[in-house]
Amino acid sequence: MLKKRWVIRVFLLLGIVACLPLAFLAGCQSSLIYFPRPYAELTVAKWQSNTSGKFVDVKTSQGQQRAFLQGNLKNPQHLWVVCGGNGTVALDWSDWMAQNGPARDAYLLVDLPGYGQSHGKATPGRIRETFRKAVPAAMQELGWSTDKDTSRLRFFGHSLGSAACLMAATDFHIQRGVLLAPFSSTMAMARRITGMPVGFLVWHRMDNDARLADLEKQGARKVLIFHGTADEVIPVEMSREMAARHPHLVKFIEVPGGRHNTIQETEAAALSQAMREVD
Repeated sequence: MLKKRWVIRVFLLLGIVACLPLAFLAGCQSSLIYFPRPYAELTVAKWQSNTSGKFVDVKTSQGQQRAFLQGNLKNPQHLWVVCGGNGTVALDWSDWMAQNGPARDAYLLVDLPGYGQSHGKATPGRIRETFRKAVPAAMQELGWSTDKDTSRLRFFGHSLGSAACLMAATDFHIQRGVLLAPFSSTMAMARRITGMPVGFLVWHRMDNDARLADLEKQGARKVLIFHGTADEVIPVEMSREMAARHPHLVKFIEVPGGRHNTIQETEAAALSQAMREVD
């Protein structure tokens, strides 16, 4: 009897130890996915002075959200919806867009909830809510019709920002865009990180592969995906596989030796050309 109790206790202990990573994943997803940070002092004022840009302030369930509109604001040919990756804020992309994006276009740089000067905490639903409010507000700021001018919208996203942009793309039927180092889904990323099939525990569900399928059904024209072979965060295989599943929509550009957070610098010329290709 004593031996039986000892065996049961051992198995219970092993079960608890085995479940600890799953409990950690289930309980700490927000801190694993999002790394919000505020702007340094004078950053926003300096941006406004240098670009003559405009704030796009909207209210959501999380409170005030602030996005930034810059570029050709008088008569742009297109409006790019731009969102960066984890640990970045919208204005981190301001200089890059000014130097590399088409000069004839305007750019809406969007922060996720809790990032920059935006309130609240990010979830997929809250991110989508922010874009649903900010994009029409920016279009109205440009004097565009939110019904007739959606064909003039484009998207540009990096990493986590790719997921945000693809959600906006499906909501506004944006037909063209550029993505850098996207993941296929947060469920697939969870499996890669843990080595276990734990996608069912992921409640911050973002599925880029599914959104590309949605865009195909909407008649989207072209999505260019850049991904480095030395990406240390998101495996290049994810972009390869998505491109293979959507050959009529996605053009995949594999960057030999490209890393996750420097691809926009090392491939600036190619990305600039890509933006003009889909422009």
